Amino acid sequence: MRLAFAAAVIPAVFAAGPVLAATPVETLKIERKTETVDIEMAYPATGIAAVDGPIADWVKGMVADFEKEADADFASFKADNDGEVPPWTYSLYLGFEVPRNDDRMLVFDFDESIFQGGAHPAHEIVTQNYMMPDGWEVYLPEILDGERALRRLSALAVADLDRQLLGPNSLSDADWIRTGAGPTWSNFQDFLLLEDKLVIRFPPYQVAAYAAGDQRVEIPLSELSGLVRKDWRAPVASFDCARAGTATEKAICSDVALARLDRGLTDSYIMALSWADAPGKAAIRDAQRTWIAERDACGADIGCLTAQYQARIRVLQTPPS
Repeated sequence: MRLAFAAAVIPAVFAAGPVLAATPVETLKIERKTETVDIEMAYPATGIAAVDGPIADWVKGMVADFEKEADADFASFKADNDGEVPPWTYSLYLGFEVPRNDDRMLVFDFDESIFQGGAHPAHEIVTQNYMMPDGWEVYLPEILDGERALRRLSALAVADLDRQLLGPNSLSDADWIRTGAGPTWSNFQDFLLLEDKLVIRFPPYQVAAYAAGDQRVEIPLSELSGLVRKDWRAPVASFDCARAGTATEKAICSDVALARLDRGLTDSYIMALSWADAPGKAAIRDAQRTWIAERDACGADIGCLTAQYQARIRVLQTPPS
């Protein structure tokens, strides 16, 4: 959900003051039950186009992708098992809560469950935080100010998770926690900005075993004093925009959507390296250097840069054959 508004507004969501009218939120549903799938999707509608359009596209796209994959798996199972159907139903569930809804912020907390056979469903978390009244979606690197804030956030999260999880019969360990809540923005992508605290949710296996259940930390906003950016609508790239020197770097730092792509590519690059063996890591690094040269050949052309980033992210997110 990469939106592009021209105006820059200094947020007041951390400031004290009266809370005004909430945004009306309607629950929309998609429900389908066939021989192959059981789908129950609940998602919000607010009457704000910048919020409703991307959410609806995301949900409908999720349903379409799931049905296509389930149908293919169903057919494959029957072909491999003399026409027998799978002993399970391919199920997709989406529900949501609204933990904050006032004149400053509208926050959605989604839980997604997918079952395609196996020991247990896959559980995914998606959170969305919108500045009101126009519905500008904001991300944590755009709220907190740089590496110092990230290190502080990580330290607070690790300390809280240690208190919650470590002990006799623990379903986690110190190294697991320090990896899953280490100082990388992607570790904190599922966040809820509430009136007095920042809630970080962690999906299964990020900081503990699936059996440990839902993992989250709650950080009082007072613990982040002095670490909040003034303008949450200004572009934030994966590098320090104050040091941008080339035409390409300056273009990235001038465009919110492009800066978000730059952060997304950095996350994808780090993830690809983390899963690769030694030869694979070398190949990824070589390809990245080649890609940077191709990207920089775009100069300040936003369209060219956008296409370059999107193509490279697709490559990084494609599992090796």
